[in-house]
Amino acid sequence: MRLSFAVLVGKLIRIVAKLRGGGSAIPGRIAMIVEPKLLSKTLGALKHGVIFVSGSNGKSTTTSLVAGALASQGLKVFSNPSGGNMPQGIGSAVIGKASLSGSLDADVAVLEVDEAYGEVLAPFITPSWVVLTNIQIDQLNRFFEPDRVVGMLLAAANHATNGVVINGSDANLVDIGLMLSDVPVAQVKVSEKALAKWPAGALAAPRFGKGQVINEIPESVSVVDEVDGVATLSLGGVKSEVKLPGKGLHFAIDTALAFSVAERILGSSFDMQAASSAISSQQTVYGRGEIVNYQGVEIQILMMKNPSSMRATLVSMEDPQTAIWIAMDEGTPDPSWIFDIDLSRIGSVRMISSSRAWHWATRLSYLGKSIEQVQPDSKQALAEYVSFLKSTGKRGTLLTNYEQMMAIRKLMGFLDLESGK
Repeated sequence: MRLSFAVLVGKLIRIVAKLRGGGSAIPGRIAMIVEPKLLSKTLGALKHGVIFVSGSNGKSTTTSLVAGALASQGLKVFSNPSGGNMPQGIGSAVIGKASLSGSLDADVAVLEVDEAYGEVLAPFITPSWVVLTNIQIDQLNRFFEPDRVVGMLLAAANHATNGVVINGSDANLVDIGLMLSDVPVAQVKVSEKALAKWPAGALAAPRFGKGQVINEIPESVSVVDEVDGVATLSLGGVKSEVKLPGKGLHFAIDTALAFSVAERILGSSFDMQAASSAISSQQTVYGRGEIVNYQGVEIQILMMKNPSSMRATLVSMEDPQTAIWIAMDEGTPDPSWIFDIDLSRIGSVRMISSSRAWHWATRLSYLGKSIEQVQPDSKQALAEYVSFLKSTGKRGTLLTNYEQMMAIRKLMGFLDLESGK
């Protein structure tokens, strides 16, 4: 009875939240106050359990790809695609899909989980599987030392009942895998050929451990290569080409992780061709290369949240000479990291906006880059940028942090996170 009441209250609050702009975690927060066991009661009864996807970067994309791969095998999948990766956000996603009785029409749940919340969530939603994407230098204002994330992800992985899948090209994740003695671990391998195309630090942080690592973790899916948004993956010696949601080795690794956990769950019945077809038709997660249509123009949104994600974005950016708009605010507290990144692929910049605009303008000026306009007000910047795109017939490219991405999408009228496509 309490569960039904909690779901009803959450749904009513969710309606109000969406009318005010959507994306709110308040429905989940309130519903979990009414019924503290909301998550375990709704997610705990699923046939194939719950999959946690965590790591520094790539969580949203990998979550979407895991969900797509499993759905291609005929499974009904519940997920939190809007990126609400803390308990209240997951609770809001549950409220959105649950019946009034509190049941979910799903066989498996695939949840994006914030690095710091895996261990917090695990006692309430015991994960069957944990998928780890990478460990990168990120959010030191929250985590203080980067190697603390190793301990956080290790603690979460220790709760997995069926297994853990890691990105084997990340030395810190290999360390975690070798420390897991009570749960099976599989790794996605990445060829030296593929890795050699990417700059150091774009995919993983330096290793924090000491001594030599002997990587004896069993291999699952391997990434043979990635060229122009097409990955060559290998499973059991059988190679398959997969058109990725976006260009770059990071997309190939995320796809391999998705195929790996799907194969671990389904065993010999896993159909890699069906999964490849599903991924090839899948769009990018919002803000991770998505193209939005607004007032008759197209704008590609590329989110940057730390040096590693910025490097990956610049390497894979289709046309660095396009009309670039950079928008960053205090959601990225320390702007000094932009001085450590090779920004040579950026051509001229049409617009720089928001509260960190002059930091970016200063950095790009040191590099001798042409900057057409600095407009701290993002609403005004959007209007002037769109006017420029209309007059020139160009497609725009927005480089932005998470907070400005959300704010600008809202200014465009995309109140629901998936509505920009």
